[in-house]
Amino acid sequence: MSGAERAAIVEVLSADDHADLSVVQTYWRVFDAGTVACSQRTFYRVAAAAHLVGDRRRRRGGVGPARRRPVVRADAVGQLWSWDLTELRGPRTQDRYLLYLVIDVFSRYPVAWCLEHRESAQRAVELFTTAITRHGAPTVLHADNGASMRSTVLLDALEAAGVLASFSRPRVSDDNPFSEALFKTVKYDLSCPARFDSIDHARQWTAQFLHRYATEHRHSGLGRHTPASVHHGTAAEVQAHRQRMLDRCWATHPERFHRRPTAPALPGPTGINIHLSQTG
Repeated sequence: MSGAERAAIVEVLSADDHADLSVVQTYWRVFDAGTVACSQRTFYRVAAAAHLVGDRRRRRGGVGPARRRPVVRADAVGQLWSWDLTELRGPRTQDRYLLYLVIDVFSRYPVAWCLEHRESAQRAVELFTTAITRHGAPTVLHADNGASMRSTVLLDALEAAGVLASFSRPRVSDDNPFSEALFKTVKYDLSCPARFDSIDHARQWTAQFLHRYATEHRHSGLGRHTPASVHHGTAAEVQAHRQRMLDRCWATHPERFHRRPTAPALPGPTGINIHLSQTG
C-alpha cells in the first residue's frame, strides 16, 4: 500500500467515531461507506503496525484513549514532509529567533524555512504555500503539537492542497525524529554561533548552512548521497559513477581489498515509526 493509503487507514482508526469500535467493526463500517478500498486483512495489518488493535474502548471517567502512535511511510520524494520549530539565540538573553524548517523525509532535503521573532500560524501558511508551489504538495505532512501546527488556518490550507496532516504524540520526541535530527545537526555545526548578532545574521547563516547541508552533506541514511542528489533524482547516476571508480581501483590494485568493493546502496523506504532507516 502507498503511504497515503496507510495514513488514511490510521486516520480512520483514530477518529472519535471509531474509538470504541474494534478494528473489524471499524473496517466493515468504513468499507460499506466506501471510505477504504482494501481487504480486511490488510486493514488489520496496518492497524497492528500502528498499535491500534486490542482494547480500543475509552476509559471510564471521561478520559479518552491515549494518542495513537503515528506511523507514516515514505518510499519516494514528495510522499512525506516533516516540520518543526526551534530557537536560535540572539545577542541578549531575551532575544530568541524561531526557525521554521520543513524537510522532505525521503531525501532529507530542506524544502522550506524561515526565521521569525515569534510563532505565527499565518506565517506557516505562507511558508507552505510557497513550498507547495515550488515542490508540489506532499501526500502527508507530519508535525509536533505546537499551536501553529494545529491551527485551523493551516489545517484548512493543507486540506485545500490535498495534504493529510499527521501529528506526534505529546511529549514524544521520537515521533518526529527527522526534524529533531536536523535541528541537532544545525546546532552542533562548528560554524553555528552560540549567539547571533541579529535576526538578519541568523537568516544569513541559516541560508548558507542549509545550502551546504543540501548540496555537500553525505548523509548516513542516504547511502552517503546528498539530500539534493536524492531529491532531484541524480543519486542513481552518482552511484553508478562511484561504482565505476571502485571497479577501476579493484582492477588496478585488487590486493588492496578483501573483496570486490561496491558503492553504497541507494536510499530505501523510511518514515515515521517504521524503523527502516537512519535519520541523521
